[in-house]
Amino acid sequence: MKSKMLCVVVLVLVLFSIILPTSYAKEKTLNELEAEAKANREAYNKAKNEKALTEAERDKAKAEKAEVENQISSIETQLESISNQMEEIQKDIDAKDEQMKEIMSFVQVTNGESNYLEYIFGATDFTDFIYRISVAEQLGDYNEELIEEYNKDVEKLDKKQGELNAKQEELNKKQAELTVLEAKLNKEIETLQSGMVSKDQAYKTQIELIQSMKSRGCKGTDTASSCQNRLSSSSSLPSVNGTHMPINSGYVTSDYGYRSYDDSFHTGIDYSKSVAGDPVYPVADGEVILLNYNRSCGNHIVYVKHNINGHSYITSYWHLSSWSVSVGQKVSYTTQIGKMAGRNSGDSCSGGIHVHLNLFDNVGNKWENNVARGGNPNSGRINPRTIVPQTPAKGGRFSGR
Repeated sequence: MKSKMLCVVVLVLVLFSIILPTSYAKEKTLNELEAEAKANREAYNKAKNEKALTEAERDKAKAEKAEVENQISSIETQLESISNQMEEIQKDIDAKDEQMKEIMSFVQVTNGESNYLEYIFGATDFTDFIYRISVAEQLGDYNEELIEEYNKDVEKLDKKQGELNAKQEELNKKQAELTVLEAKLNKEIETLQSGMVSKDQAYKTQIELIQSMKSRGCKGTDTASSCQNRLSSSSSLPSVNGTHMPINSGYVTSDYGYRSYDDSFHTGIDYSKSVAGDPVYPVADGEVILLNYNRSCGNHIVYVKHNINGHSYITSYWHLSSWSVSVGQKVSYTTQIGKMAGRNSGDSCSGGIHVHLNLFDNVGNKWENNVARGGNPNSGRINPRTIVPQTPAKGGRFSGR
């Protein structure tokens, strides 16, 4: 009987584990989420260091490969020179061989031919007779010595050519190995690089948002959900109607959506002006919930939470040279939150002076909860025209907010 009861209990537990919604799973506290984010960032920094080491190894392989290629080029030049030298030597050998044949027709005494006698007895006197014999014999010996020296030179060049060919083969093999190594290291770098910037930004933003939530009244033992409930009950934002432009005047240089010139997706709207340092304002009343510094892309970034027509939104303002607000500060649409900048401030992903406006749907605090739990802070962006419909079309100018 006890065995049957145990089986029933186990079956009930199994069924509950299957049908129990995942939302009932224990939610991590802010302290746990922050510790996890910090651990993830440490892992990111480790991967970043590993990437730097791999890049150094790749660069060393590239330099070695370039040196090998230079050596191969030098060998090819030497081989061409040797080939030319051997051709010249062969020409000299052929010429001397012809001379040898002509001379030997005079000094050939064993074949009984009359050539030798004609040459000898063509002398005008006895001295000339002796001279002719001596000249013929010396020229023959000289040419034989020359040909022997030429053959020795050819032998040396042939040996050198063989050594160079062997070295070239060795270098070609080394070049192939280095090419494979370079490709392998590039693949490792690509793997390490994959999503590295976005992950770093996500970890950093998660930590900063959790610290922001704590500074606004949440406890480390709160979950993201209970924190938002605490914040909503203690400092609810009044609903506002209507919005304003983020700068006093300017023009729209890039709209939300796909860009025709590079087929990339632009996640917000760019409001531009030719002069840096102009004030930037929130598009509506709200509360500053996050200040994020990301010099490589975005520079100073301000996140503001709004209640517009009873709907919760988050706006973020990128490419500021500085901010002039603090986390938890209530702001109105007339509060200056920062100064407009751009590439002139070292912001690498900014093509010029502008403020980039992002908009997030935050109903049920979903953006804040998602980021606090480690989600991508840039996901879920929607068209800012949703709340700022008065924004002119791309290229259009505006004056006044």
